[in-house]
Amino acid sequence: MKLEKMRIIDLKKELKKRGLKGYSTLKKAQLIAYLSTGIHPLKTDTESQTLPENEIQDPPIDGAAYSPTILSGKNENLPVNQIVSGDCLKILPTLPDGIIDCCITDPPFNMSKTKGLGWAFSSHVTMQEQWDIFSKDDYFQFTVDWIREVIRVLKTNGNLFIFGSYHCIFTIGFILQNLFDRRIISQIVWYKPNAQPNITCRMFTESTEFIIWAVNNENKKAKNWTFNYEVMKEMNSGKQMRNMWEIPLTPRSERKHGKHPSQKPLSVVSRILLAGTNENDLILDPFSGTATTAVVAEQHNRKWIMIEKDESYNQIAQMRIDELSNRLFEDDSNNNWQ
Repeated sequence: MKLEKMRIIDLKKELKKRGLKGYSTLKKAQLIAYLSTGIHPLKTDTESQTLPENEIQDPPIDGAAYSPTILSGKNENLPVNQIVSGDCLKILPTLPDGIIDCCITDPPFNMSKTKGLGWAFSSHVTMQEQWDIFSKDDYFQFTVDWIREVIRVLKTNGNLFIFGSYHCIFTIGFILQNLFDRRIISQIVWYKPNAQPNITCRMFTESTEFIIWAVNNENKKAKNWTFNYEVMKEMNSGKQMRNMWEIPLTPRSERKHGKHPSQKPLSVVSRILLAGTNENDLILDPFSGTATTAVVAEQHNRKWIMIEKDESYNQIAQMRIDELSNRLFEDDSNNNWQ
């Protein structure tokens, strides 16, 4: 059979059979080139397929080097099933309009403090990341800028799911409704039964996060958005799925390749993805972190584009995706022998 007629999964099986490595996130054309030449398409011509596995890893695309070519309204160089390394405010403008079916993202919450929780009597730190520190004005403008780009690349009536806490969720909702007139379908409450305690004893223990579900259309025009009602009902023991989800914090097993301070559990993102997307949909996450969205998309046969500017998170993300890819191939190989 000609390589061009083979499915992606069969191309990857052939690469595995030949002992070639580092193919988990390659696109079909790259897989074909790899099989034809034996040279990894993301490596230089002088590197060979005989390098040890730990020396051939698919590096994230350099955001500065990513420059898509748009022909007849179709993008011929989209980074599908790849991590783009760079600032989403610089990467998103390079993507064409209306190509994304759904965006699932966990943006900065602007909750980090330079001194613990901000109280003189406490040095307890729950979140302290430089990328999460903004002035109020800067955070508002930052949120406007990235949402503007996301709704541009989203298809009309495409779904947008945004995580947030009380630090930012009202700002995000205000921007969606009042600046962009987008239809908010629902606010999902994620209740964490094992949330860390409040050590100040001066307020309720913060044990929830919120997920805004919006549709990319003007409020009065929004229609025909994707919602897989029966799938959600089946997941909820035959009852209608509520908008209050009780799901524990991210388990250690999902952090074994490295930690991210706000990594979401696979189970939360899986529920969102199964509710608001269909197979082969293209999913965007402009703040991908350690790529939980990509891992879930791979598990459920969705395509994805991840954008993340922190290289340390990108390395963790690539390890997670590679591990999943290898496990899926092992499962598939075992099934073929049964």
